[in-house]
Amino acid sequence: MNFAQKLFNVLNDFPSNESAIYSGSQSTTYSELEKKILSTISYLDTLEISKNEYVGVLSNNSPEFVVLIFSLWLIDAIPVLINNRLLESEISELLSVSGCKRIFISNELTSKYSSSVVDKIIFPFDNLSIKNDIYFNINLDNIALVIFTSGSTGKPKGVEITFTNLVQSALIGNQYFAHQENDRWLASLPFYHIGGFSIIIRTFLLGATLIFPESLDIKHLANAINNIHPTHVSLVSTQLKRLIESGISPNKELRRVLLGGGFIESSLIESAIQNGWNVAKSFGATETCSFVSVLTPDQFFNRRESAGKALPPNEILILDENKNILPSGKTGEIVIKGNSVTKGYLNNPEETEKKFSMGLYFTGDYGFLDDNGFLYVQARRNDLISTGGENVNPVEVETELLKHPLINEVCVFSLMEQEWGQIIAAALVVNNNNNITLEEIKSFLKNKLASFKHPKKILIVESLPKTELGKVQKEKLREMFKN
Repeated sequence: MNFAQKLFNVLNDFPSNESAIYSGSQSTTYSELEKKILSTISYLDTLEISKNEYVGVLSNNSPEFVVLIFSLWLIDAIPVLINNRLLESEISELLSVSGCKRIFISNELTSKYSSSVVDKIIFPFDNLSIKNDIYFNINLDNIALVIFTSGSTGKPKGVEITFTNLVQSALIGNQYFAHQENDRWLASLPFYHIGGFSIIIRTFLLGATLIFPESLDIKHLANAINNIHPTHVSLVSTQLKRLIESGISPNKELRRVLLGGGFIESSLIESAIQNGWNVAKSFGATETCSFVSVLTPDQFFNRRESAGKALPPNEILILDENKNILPSGKTGEIVIKGNSVTKGYLNNPEETEKKFSMGLYFTGDYGFLDDNGFLYVQARRNDLISTGGENVNPVEVETELLKHPLINEVCVFSLMEQEWGQIIAAALVVNNNNNITLEEIKSFLKNKLASFKHPKKILIVESLPKTELGKVQKEKLREMFKN
């Protein structure tokens, strides 16, 4: 029985000499991975980490990260994953929110956090001995890790994810991924986000190989695609767009490409499919432990704007303000039901009560289901702009603006104004440093959208500020409007 089976109690029998990790032209077998984990546990035992203790982890994607996470699980510790792009003050806030007394930091990131508020433990560890007398007893209902939601405003929210959530998400997702013997997953997204961490679980739960590119830079992802030939890749829009613009074609072994992480332009998917990428659009959240619905390439051209259909036993419900289920075609809040729905937010009962109830997750997204159960996401409820007594869907405005021949990218959002309360603002990325005025924008939209939906302010920018998962950082744009 290999390590993945011991950890997740899976019945499939994968030979211990099969490759678990491929990194830097070197392969690590499942048997070798298990030995590294057992060695790491022998060191962790000296730290006297308490059962169910929350511990911070600050690291780049690496095989050592995988070893550390599995080792922490096997001593009943709970990793709290920290975004390695955060400032030290932001890291301190996350550690405080989660009650961490110590943080594991990979040796190349030691300069990122110098505070003495919590104990710092640098990894990987050297000169370790193997501990063999370990009793594997993972309770799948226990909290496995905490991942903080990205792109949210206000206080950070740490999502409590159980082992059951991780396992069920991977098994449900395999209805699309259709894993086969000798499959290879590319570690293409940061592990401190659910999209990246889920790659680890899919790989080891189903006995595949995890490929580490030299970094997450596009050139290194392209090198891995061209030279190591993954069978599965998970990307965000920015990555896929840059790969296409760089003239990168998918390797012939690449069967599945999952696209997620925020708003996805249909034109990008069309371009990708035309260039040979077998791209499927997905919809999900950290709170649902990765994606819950998928729109496959063969479904795309008939339902270009859909976010796909729920993978059973996941269910997507559309509820009105009184939490009544709405019929197909009616717009309401998108609510997710399923075994991958997480427990809630760590040390945040108020937000947990708002967003979670009886196995349901209230996404805050706004949309509808068609007669065949395909989901259409219209906007985040929090992003709806209330101006002059009217509610405006920013996605609707963005869709029309993108039809302008000079506009490459756009983000529509609200600004506060004394007279109107919220007003509509648009940040624009235009072709070849062309200029475009507010009056030209209004003229262009005149016969396309009602006047109350027109932007009242615009800002021309070289690029939209985004997270590494491709989500536009609207708060930064609001600051840019002030300057």
